[in-house]
Amino acid sequence: MSVWSEIRPPDRSPASPASRRDRLLAATRAVVHASPLIAALAAALIGLAVLADRGADAPVPQHVSDAEIPASASPAPLIDINTASVAELATLPGIGETRARAIVELRAERPYTSLADLAERGLLRPTELAAIAGLARAYVTNE
Repeated sequence: MSVWSEIRPPDRSPASPASRRDRLLAATRAVVHASPLIAALAAALIGLAVLADRGADAPVPQHVSDAEIPASASPAPLIDINTASVAELATLPGIGETRARAIVELRAERPYTSLADLAERGLLRPTELAAIAGLARAYVTNE
């Protein structure tokens, strides 16, 4: 039995899938219909490459010095809850004059070691503490 006897021609019955010629025509039509899209994509990629190449020759911006930053962009100094006055503490969100006085009175007994001390001593709730986290600190001195 030779190898050639094992090869069978494709089934050409009406129930079989499209013939090879029909499949090739369908694939060719798909490529022809996709060609404008492929051409547009290739043109876009080439345009991006040209822009990137032009950008490579552009001067690289140098580091901006602190003197060039406007004063309004610089962050406000942090308020030290161990040394701030009642008026300074009252400017913090969620802390009015009454709470500010309570903070000053309690720190006279024992200085704060962190902002969390305000919540531990019952002066602020955790959500209020989060509101002032970027505006105040408890600086501790070793005296």
